[in-house]
Amino acid sequence: RTNLAILDDWVANEPKISYLRPRSGTTALLRYDLDMGSADLCRGLQADTGVMLLPGSALDMEGWLRIGYACDTDVLRRGLGLFSDWLARR
Repeated sequence: RTNLAILDDWVANEPKISYLRPRSGTTALLRYDLDMGSADLCRGLQADTGVMLLPGSALDMEGWLRIGYACDTDVLRRGLGLFSDWLARR
């Protein structure tokens, strides 16, 4: 629940990301507002920051990303911060 609250706050404050809050589980689907495919986004994000997300194209859901949030709270905060910085440069 703590990590889901962190993800909620991050999504609420990240202008290029939206999502439907998950009701259960440990993953969420993020909708992004960038003019690039999800595989390119994920490859670039990982190469530049080390942050790994699953591209929606792997799930036949282009324009979406899958994020797991059942990790250490500090790891989640750091990863989301790196993702925000990366998005801000786009």
